[in-house]
Amino acid sequence: MKQESVGRYAAAIYRSTQSIINKKLENYGIRSGQHDFLYVIIKKQGISQTEMCDLLNVGKSTVTKAVNSLVKSGYVIKEKSLEDKRCYQIYLTEKGEEIAPRIKDIFDELSEIYKKNLSEEEYYQILNGLKIILGNISNAK
Repeated sequence: MKQESVGRYAAAIYRSTQSIINKKLENYGIRSGQHDFLYVIIKKQGISQTEMCDLLNVGKSTVTKAVNSLVKSGYVIKEKSLEDKRCYQIYLTEKGEEIAPRIKDIFDELSEIYKKNLSEEEYYQILNGLKIILGNISNAK
């Protein structure tokens, strides 16, 4: 009998989600994982890399690598912050703006898939439980 665990289900959900997104974006040259960073930039133009670390719960080197890859692909640009010259703010390029609606649509589709066969109350209970688990894991580091 398989062990029931949050980690097993979280990993399976993550892998399945990545597979769906990768298939839908395969013609755009966006690699696995980059779409998460691109989505955050779409939602908040001018976001700093530090803010991205906090929002995506990843380290600075991961954000730097992803952003540099998106710059190289022509989807985003980095500009020095006017308020803090040590920081960069990230903006979509014209190419990034062109793909933004497709990225938004994909994430909206995924949201609907996640909610399928769940009441609104059940969905938010699960979401709140996952937030608590993430907090527990973050505090255990």
